[in-house]
Amino acid sequence: MKNNYLRLCAIQEKIYNLNHARCILNWDQATTMSVYGNNARSQSLAEISSSIHELITAKKIKKLIDSSQTEDLNELELANLREIKNEWLMTHALPKKLIAAGHLSQLKCEFEWRKQREKNDWKGFLKNFKNVVKHSREEAKILSNTLGISPYDALIQRYDPGLKSKEIDKLFVQIKNWLPKITSQICEKQKKIKLVKIRKNLDIKTQKNLCMEIIKLLGFDFDRGRLDESIHPFCGGVKEDIRITTRFNKNRFLHSLFASIHETGHARYEQNLPRVLYNQPVSKARSMSIHESQSLFFEKQIGCNPSFIRRISPIIKRYFDFDPELDQVDFFSLINSVQPSYIRVDADEVTYPAHIIVRYEIEKNLINGSIEPEDIPSLWDEKMIEYLDISTKGNYKDGVLQDIHWPGGQFGYFPCYTLGAIYAAQWFHFASQEIENIDQVIFSGDLEIIFEWLNKNIWSNGSKYETPDLTKKACKGEILDVKYFRNHIENRYFM
Repeated sequence: MKNNYLRLCAIQEKIYNLNHARCILNWDQATTMSVYGNNARSQSLAEISSSIHELITAKKIKKLIDSSQTEDLNELELANLREIKNEWLMTHALPKKLIAAGHLSQLKCEFEWRKQREKNDWKGFLKNFKNVVKHSREEAKILSNTLGISPYDALIQRYDPGLKSKEIDKLFVQIKNWLPKITSQICEKQKKIKLVKIRKNLDIKTQKNLCMEIIKLLGFDFDRGRLDESIHPFCGGVKEDIRITTRFNKNRFLHSLFASIHETGHARYEQNLPRVLYNQPVSKARSMSIHESQSLFFEKQIGCNPSFIRRISPIIKRYFDFDPELDQVDFFSLINSVQPSYIRVDADEVTYPAHIIVRYEIEKNLINGSIEPEDIPSLWDEKMIEYLDISTKGNYKDGVLQDIHWPGGQFGYFPCYTLGAIYAAQWFHFASQEIENIDQVIFSGDLEIIFEWLNKNIWSNGSKYETPDLTKKACKGEILDVKYFRNHIENRYFM
């Protein structure tokens, strides 16, 4: 008998349904909601979050978890119970009022940020941001005491269960040791390449149609998802109804295309998570680092692969056949151009880790209390100069205000991006060992054998295995290793 476990599962189903509603409301807020709807929407989302918190932290949950541990559960059910327990540990210690207040401060800050960024208004942003930091620190302190780890490490658990900043530091130090030199060498090498840049105003509707064709080639299921436009590209919704967004620019269509490819990686992961126990924690994505590994696998390992670029170049030219300049464009060199820049989401894959390390080092110290919000702009400028030789002094729009994560209270998320790039390179290495002539497979456009590898090793496992075990199973016993990412960079840019 497993009555206690089944009662837990019934509660998880309710939580899943509420999360479904919350995800779609968040998507609507970022894409189509009217300006004056924000206050009411914020209250609604706070109410849903409060209800979810009540379900997770109800007094009976701890008793049901303890009782379920003595019941006759199979391997998958035990994994599900582990995930339920971890979620309970991360939630029960936080007071309901603090959760609600935190959500309200984040929603207000994020909404105002959308206008303040355009106005380069750091002072205006700071007023709301201080409240976000205040609530985040309070939550981090409580979780730190509960879990026996640092405040910042406690927040990392929301995105990457089991990961500690000590492990991140070890990986990032290795990258910092070789990244500046390699970046300089690549930039010097690419000076010899003369690029024909695309200057024409390219119709937004045509750009969207192009994106839809390419992401369909990558297997996105439009019967269970859609593509829309937002200020910041993202993937949301639930596995039955995945919403991806991109942002369009008439003069930079490649950015919208590759943002769409990136979000398609997230979407394919979600669309192919396990159907068994689909509304239970065990069928969720393993972690945000693993999630980012899927988006970066699609964007960098497939999308920026010279074989894929050769495959899609004729498609691009077909959509913009009125532009004779496109016949002269070296799409591979243009897409894989390396140049230190201000904006993280537009950065090339070589300099991108530097953007993440800047944010990681700042937010770690911010949450652990060694710096204050007022200190961020000067620290940001110092680190951008140190890692990318770029100053952002006084340029808040292209500096500290450029990301949505901090106004949304997502402290601990940024490391996932570069960890995802490391994972993606490692996945591709081991997939290449099993898939004969993988570059030719990519050029053919018939990518199903690659998707089958991802499904077998990543997607279909959901959260059945903890991250180190998932990695070892996919990589013949190896743990995460920066060498595969470095090898990928050197092979792509020096060969």
